Amino acid sequence: MSPFQANRWLPVWVLALMDAFSIVGGGLAAAWIRFLPEYLGQELAVLVSHPGFIAYAVGAQWALATTFDLYRPQVWRGRDELLVRMAAQAMTLPVTLTLGVYLVPGWQFGRGLLLLTLTTALTFQAIGRLGWLAWGANPPERQAVLVGDGPIVTSLLTELRHRPWAPFKISRHIPASGLEEDPEEVQASLSRADLLIVATLSDGNATERVTALNFRGTPVIDAAGAFAELTGRVPVQQVDSRWFIATGDFSNVATTPFHHLQRAMDIVGAMLLLVISSPIILLSALVVGLTGGLPVIYRQTRLGRFRTPFTLFKLRTMDTTAEQNGPEFAEREDQRILPFAAFLRRWRIDELPQLLNVLKGDMSLVGPRPERPEITEELEGEIPFFGYRFSVRPGLTGWAQVNHPYCADLDDHRIKLEYDLYSLRQHGPMLYLLVLVRTAGALVFSPGR
Repeated sequence: MSPFQANRWLPVWVLALMDAFSIVGGGLAAAWIRFLPEYLGQELAVLVSHPGFIAYAVGAQWALATTFDLYRPQVWRGRDELLVRMAAQAMTLPVTLTLGVYLVPGWQFGRGLLLLTLTTALTFQAIGRLGWLAWGANPPERQAVLVGDGPIVTSLLTELRHRPWAPFKISRHIPASGLEEDPEEVQASLSRADLLIVATLSDGNATERVTALNFRGTPVIDAAGAFAELTGRVPVQQVDSRWFIATGDFSNVATTPFHHLQRAMDIVGAMLLLVISSPIILLSALVVGLTGGLPVIYRQTRLGRFRTPFTLFKLRTMDTTAEQNGPEFAEREDQRILPFAAFLRRWRIDELPQLLNVLKGDMSLVGPRPERPEITEELEGEIPFFGYRFSVRPGLTGWAQVNHPYCADLDDHRIKLEYDLYSLRQHGPMLYLLVLVRTAGALVFSPGR
């Protein structure tokens, strides 16, 4: 559990009871809808005579909701992430309940009644959680003490000023030298804090005293980690190489078993998207050919996982002389773009041929954007830790793409790297699904990002 989240049992109990009532209430509502009034009592008697099934259904609901963190509102970053968690539960709960019905012959629960029960229960649960999220039912924010100095302190305080609903607030800021000014008063202040955020410490004694608090019930975290949890970005200008080792979150990112599951999800997703989008790709290719000539498919060398070169496919959207003077970053109003191609770029239609790269294994549906070798060399000389992003397959979309607009300068690339590094830290199925959901939302509400 992240140290940002206190052991707040109130939301757990409230949401767990809501889920239990929604399952039981969903069954009652389903029976009312499914059967005529004269048969309702008879069917309810059959259901009540199998308390084991009721306990199994409620227990399965609680177990799956716990698995998908649906009892911790403080970890929901917003409506999109909540809906992803709810969707994951909605896909697994029917399978779990159906298995129970078929494995225990004595549990008589028809498929139609089961479907109605789940539909009603999951609707109640979604409404309840969305209401919880909208009306701020979270307990009061945590009181944090910030210790130390430096740019990361300024960055963290700036972010907090722009985030009134942050999960914590700084109740006191103690400079590194201030730990020795009044040791007893400072120690009492540190002990009363719900959370201690450390930027810098003055000496070994201060480090020992602060570390000891971590074993007395006061979580202690570093300021860079607090910034990352707050913003979804790793502050590359305020950390060094040792930080990536100390966090422990990056130690197995290149070997995690999720790579195999991700590959299977990529293949299924890419095949479905190719079937759905093939008419759009063919029509767009025809338009590019008629307005800009041949070739309609643009091939370019990019770097994949572990810097392996591969050929990336795109619909050509620029004039054939676009890079006669060498590689250049695309701009928002780039004059090299073909007239109709601006529409293709706005809706990301030009990138659909990259689904072939996904099927080949060069790319994933979700990951950092693949970069050109020459641009990578330039960016590595300007931005620290840029090469770390090559530990996973590049993606058609990614955490950086859904959080930051199109790159136009070096600072944009730095910010997108910070998002990429955060995605490596959180590499797993939840972020994968969340990025796909947010990508669909960005295409609808913010095309061209």
